[in-house]
Amino acid sequence: MEDYKAHIKILFGRLLLLLAVFELSRLFFFILNYSQFKSISFFQAICIFFWGLRFDFASIFYFNLPFIVLHLIPGEFKNKRVYRVCLKALFILVNAVILLPNFIDSAYYHYLNKRSTADFFKLFEMGDDVPTLMPRYLKDFWYIGISWLLVMIAVWYFYPRIKKNNYLNNVVTIRHYFYQALISVFILFVFFSVARGYRLKPLRIISALDYTEAKYAPLILNTPFTILNTYNISQLYEKNFFPEKKIATIFDPVTKFNKPAEFRKLNVVIIILESFSKEYVGSLNHTEGYTPFFDSLIRRGLVFTHAFANGKRSIEAVPSILSGLPTLMNDPYISSNYSTNKINNLASLLKPEGYYSAFFHGGSNGTMGFDLFAKAAGFDEYYGRRQYNNEKDYDNNWGIYDEPFMQYFAQKINSFRQPFVTCLFTLSSHHPYSVPAKYQKKFKEGTLDIHKSIQYTDYALRKFFETASKMPWYYNTLFVLTADHTAPVTGEYYNNKVGIFSIPIAFYHPGDTALKGCSPVIIQQADIMPTILDYLNYNKPFLCFGNSAFNSHAKHFVINYLDDYYQLIEHDFTLLFDGEKTLALYDLSKDSLLTKNILHTGKKQAQEMEDRLKAIIQTYNHRMLSNKLTAE
Repeated sequence: MEDYKAHIKILFGRLLLLLAVFELSRLFFFILNYSQFKSISFFQAICIFFWGLRFDFASIFYFNLPFIVLHLIPGEFKNKRVYRVCLKALFILVNAVILLPNFIDSAYYHYLNKRSTADFFKLFEMGDDVPTLMPRYLKDFWYIGISWLLVMIAVWYFYPRIKKNNYLNNVVTIRHYFYQALISVFILFVFFSVARGYRLKPLRIISALDYTEAKYAPLILNTPFTILNTYNISQLYEKNFFPEKKIATIFDPVTKFNKPAEFRKLNVVIIILESFSKEYVGSLNHTEGYTPFFDSLIRRGLVFTHAFANGKRSIEAVPSILSGLPTLMNDPYISSNYSTNKINNLASLLKPEGYYSAFFHGGSNGTMGFDLFAKAAGFDEYYGRRQYNNEKDYDNNWGIYDEPFMQYFAQKINSFRQPFVTCLFTLSSHHPYSVPAKYQKKFKEGTLDIHKSIQYTDYALRKFFETASKMPWYYNTLFVLTADHTAPVTGEYYNNKVGIFSIPIAFYHPGDTALKGCSPVIIQQADIMPTILDYLNYNKPFLCFGNSAFNSHAKHFVINYLDDYYQLIEHDFTLLFDGEKTLALYDLSKDSLLTKNILHTGKKQAQEMEDRLKAIIQTYNHRMLSNKLTAE
């Protein structure tokens, strides 16, 4: 057993050497990009270098797994010289390969402002640019190769070796092999647990925001980790549908209102209602529906009768609503390779105007990465189940029931300084549609399981407004209510490619009687941010993939991406596009059920919409890939 313990001890020594080298490469990265991180405090830097070890260990474990296993296999053969030489060669080779991207990124980061991901390797498949430019790169960045080589020489030199007196000729029994195998399995389990992380979802790129601000996320990460986490995941590619000079004439995501009026420092409260399909709202369908309070509220405000979600998942809704950034790729933005890009959002745009900001979601902290996105978006505070801190109101599924959490939301808002911008995301109307026991008989049964929980959330919304209306900030507040996405529905229209995105969007200001009525303007979730800013008379440039619903000169549209196709809704038409060619065109005014493809007879309309959609896609991909999602 003493011989086996020596190999375990030396394994830990070799892994510690790698951790030290990864930290050294982080320091190298920091020094070469100091201008990007110069605002960091000494304490922040220490914390980043400490927590960066989590991501370093994950990379080390996954890439060195064969090396680790070869150390842990029971047996005396590990003392043989050939075996030890092969282990060292494997160690040097593997870690030379994985450390090289870390050093390359130290120079490359200056151009992209993010750690490289697996899409970096696509460069080698796109023409002969890389082989052609490689000599120039080696010349210009000679210090990168030299630094990497010196570090690897140091790794070779300081590689821990087992002392000869540890080579014992013990008698190894079957029982010894059994004990060694158990210990090995336990060590692998511990290593895997640390590398993966302890949450339901494994350690991800956006997990860096658990430990630091978005602008310092690249420093806490390491490039082998970002590559590993994006390998074999669908990537965005640059599109070249139009020349650069022409594309801005078709679609420009940079908005500035040029308002002559003074900025209005109104409070902003956004309420995202889980799974509130338009079909459930009686007043929007001329039926009784399941949302009596919501119906009464939108009669007092401005409701858009042609409103749509940009996606089908909650994780896609939040960036669309708060940043005007729909998900036009297979991976939601929050969990994508690009989640640490710098983006516009209500919190960051309004902060210079003196706004305090907070995001509320009654779910367990970490659910769908909302807390991390809120932090990346610049929200001052995040309030979740942990902050609520009263498990008596836990629904045993997703989090805190809507009614008590909405009351908590109102009370917290009342403690904020004005002006503020807050966002509440409800959860009770998410499957399995929990309703507190005391309300089981209060709400009527519907044709779908979700209908009772929709009524409960609507009731919770009523109680929230009853509480809020008695608070001093209420009459100086713009309320925006919308759904995150649609849910199970029964109507034929609500089940087609357009109807599956149909949601309510309403604006309500108790002190503004002019903000009232039904608007036929087509609006999407990505329009909410610019519409709010327009209403506030915001007068600085910002970037979003939507328009203000109050802008009568804008070309209003809705864009969706689902199952590898794009959909553009514009005027009375919807167009389906596979990324290369148009698949279908429908006239919604005459064919709301999408039964007749008029692509061949509506070629002019199809071409205009296809051009706009291509321009949006090209702009979206380019700005996402180059980290240019702000107006700066």
